[in-house]
Amino acid sequence: MTSHSTSGKTAQQDALSGATVLVVEDDLEDAHLLLDEVSALGGRGLHADCVQSARAFIVENTIDLIVLDRMLADGEDGLALLTWFRELEAPAPGVLVASRLSTSDDHILGLELGADDYINKPFDPRELAARLKALMRRAAAARSPESVQIWGDLEIRTLNKIALWKGDPISMRPQSFAAFSFLALHKGDYVSREALWRAVWDKYKNLPPQNTVINNEISRLRGSLNGLENGPKIVSENLGYRLVIED
Repeated sequence: MTSHSTSGKTAQQDALSGATVLVVEDDLEDAHLLLDEVSALGGRGLHADCVQSARAFIVENTIDLIVLDRMLADGEDGLALLTWFRELEAPAPGVLVASRLSTSDDHILGLELGADDYINKPFDPRELAARLKALMRRAAAARSPESVQIWGDLEIRTLNKIALWKGDPISMRPQSFAAFSFLALHKGDYVSREALWRAVWDKYKNLPPQNTVINNEISRLRGSLNGLENGPKIVSENLGYRLVIED
């Protein structure tokens, strides 16, 4: 994953001024062409070569526009990113699909899934610039969904109270989800029993941590995680608990 910053000024270089554009493209030549055009229009370009990397960028950055290829490095259709936004019930940034899949059915599918525009490859750089400028003018000020956490293959949707491992939901009780999402928020750092108690059992946060209650919930949570292939593990030591994901 790489980042491109703006440099120099031209007469039209304010079209994307202040905007961050995520280019989701696995062909490096096409990616550089797109990033150069974003830079020429005054924007800041970010590059991801697969859907998973794109999701991480969207969660960690304020993205204004996305230029989205369909046939990506991980074999996934780029339109899966649009499906992800729909599952989250979150507004997507402005999306321009740039693809060699160029039939009318391809265009219709992309637009129906939430893309704002569709351009066929190979494209004229002038047309690309015109479409980016038009998209920026009409794109809503939608921002990345702050209710989503992504850590490797783990995705936590705190608004909908859903945890997914490699795209599949993890079955767990609401209380277990609250404990799991709090541990995941700290990404491998220890969480004390006191902090866990206050965060998960907030109605009783003025009481001392109830060890039996905490132990039972951690046991249930471990049971939910045990069946996952190379899934997250909960480590328990004197410092408290931490969630571990193997690289």
